[in-house]
Amino acid sequence: MKYQSIVFSGLPGAGKSTLVGKLKEIYGWPISSVGDLWRAKWAKLYPNKEIPFEEYWRTTSSEDNRQVNIDFREKIIKNRLLGDSRYTIYLRDLPVLLVFLVADLETRAKRGVGLPKYNGSSQEEIKDILYRREADEVAASEGLFKYDYRAAANYHLVLNTAMLSQDEEIAIVKSLMGSKI
Repeated sequence: MKYQSIVFSGLPGAGKSTLVGKLKEIYGWPISSVGDLWRAKWAKLYPNKEIPFEEYWRTTSSEDNRQVNIDFREKIIKNRLLGDSRYTIYLRDLPVLLVFLVADLETRAKRGVGLPKYNGSSQEEIKDILYRREADEVAASEGLFKYDYRAAANYHLVLNTAMLSQDEEIAIVKSLMGSKI
């Protein structure tokens, strides 16, 4: 199959945003992230961050979630892009390379130490945040789309970012995209 775009899913903290940023340098395609769409909505509603983003996201409706994903799908249909979306099952019929990133919880939490979004939290606190996010996202994927977003069968490629260098991850993705992009 000739892929027109690449969309990454994965466990919270597995490296989606980082890998997407590196691939943007290579392909020059725009980046679209469902998470960024949600964060923009949250920032408008709570400009002073009265509630944490994760708490806001847990309170969003199924209809809002479906609509954000429909909007994301429309962007992919119209453009070549690099995407970051937790739920990709609704993209399987499109010429999109679907990549899932994993890493053990310890590695993901360690990567989060010092990042602004964790506001100085310790590695143990970040582990708790990531664990809860994953549980929330599994529940949402089952509620919205009737599947577990972590199931490898829903992706063309699964990469364990704790075991691969970023250069290796990029080389694997590029090999699947082929030379004609």
